[in-house]
Amino acid sequence: MKRDTGVLLLLGLAHSLNHSLFLVLPPLLADISRDLGASFQEIGMVATVAFFLYGLGALLGGPLSDRIGHVKVASISLGLSGASTLLFLLPSSLAVFSAGLWIISGWASFYHPTANTLIAKLYPGNKARSMGIHGASGSVGQMLTPTIAYMIGSAFHWRLAFVFFGVISIATSLMMRWIPSVQVSAASERTPLVQILRVPGLWILIFYNLIIGLFQRGVELFFPTFLTAARGYTGQMAALSNSVLLMIGVGGQLVGGWASDRYSSSRFLIVASAGMVASMLILLLLPRGSVGVVGFILLYGFFYFGHQPTMTSLLGSITPPDLMGMAYGVMFFFAFGLGSVSSTISGYLADNFSLEAVFWIMALFSFMTLIISVIIPKVVKERTSEN
Repeated sequence: MKRDTGVLLLLGLAHSLNHSLFLVLPPLLADISRDLGASFQEIGMVATVAFFLYGLGALLGGPLSDRIGHVKVASISLGLSGASTLLFLLPSSLAVFSAGLWIISGWASFYHPTANTLIAKLYPGNKARSMGIHGASGSVGQMLTPTIAYMIGSAFHWRLAFVFFGVISIATSLMMRWIPSVQVSAASERTPLVQILRVPGLWILIFYNLIIGLFQRGVELFFPTFLTAARGYTGQMAALSNSVLLMIGVGGQLVGGWASDRYSSSRFLIVASAGMVASMLILLLLPRGSVGVVGFILLYGFFYFGHQPTMTSLLGSITPPDLMGMAYGVMFFFAFGLGSVSSTISGYLADNFSLEAVFWIMALFSFMTLIISVIIPKVVKERTSEN
């Protein structure tokens, strides 16, 4: 049990760093925009391509890990994405920033389908709980990222904030060789991608992940800037608020994993989706004080992160083991890849209308996820036992 916990915590650290490489951007968005002489829309378009690559690479990372080994692919992904932050030490320009973020995204994209497949195979009896621990331990690291990144960016330069997390990523990738490997299925080498789409019920999970990707990307990228520009927060308080949101997510991951194993993943997904809708309405409709912001942080942090182990466990429960890596790759492509267009949409709305408009559109996306979540239990036949 001690080794199992150690493996999950190490994967949690890797998970957190995989996200940290992107969480540096939101609290320093205004500084980066000024330094590069770029508009929010231009930065949003760069982020859109980065997140699209982050999702697109998952289509390769999942099947690749099924063939050559999950631990190997996950460690390579983390190490090379961390090393790519060194590109930001080149002279500042929008072209250099774009290339650096895109290369980071390409290498980082392999991680999610690989790690989730590894966890599903290492812990078949309690997938959702293990996914929750993996996510929660990752969130503990992520919640510190916005504040640390803001402090480094303010004291030194935004480029050094990226490099700081890149160096830690390289070191962590070297430690991942201690993680036990799992058997690679020979059948996965002959499985065409189209076979995944024939898994009963998978299509609606993919659709849900597409909409949640549109929702989450816009919120993640613009929440700190929304607090400073629309709610009068200082940059330091906005970064701290983002960190608190991620801290709340730790509890959400643990409760989401527990509730999904104890009750039903598909039914808890409805509760989580409703909580996300409520968080957006509280932020937008309550008076312009701290009450709406605090309510949003509590509800969004808990329910957005609570849905993650629920969704990954649900997909694992309906997918045959030899297709699992590819299935997670497809899921993350839709969530992170196609969902990335939200960054461009949000940037356009922020430049041409207001940050309030950005969050009203995100609220609409959250309502769409609630509608889909209600349909999921009627379509997906969950398996409570291991495939």
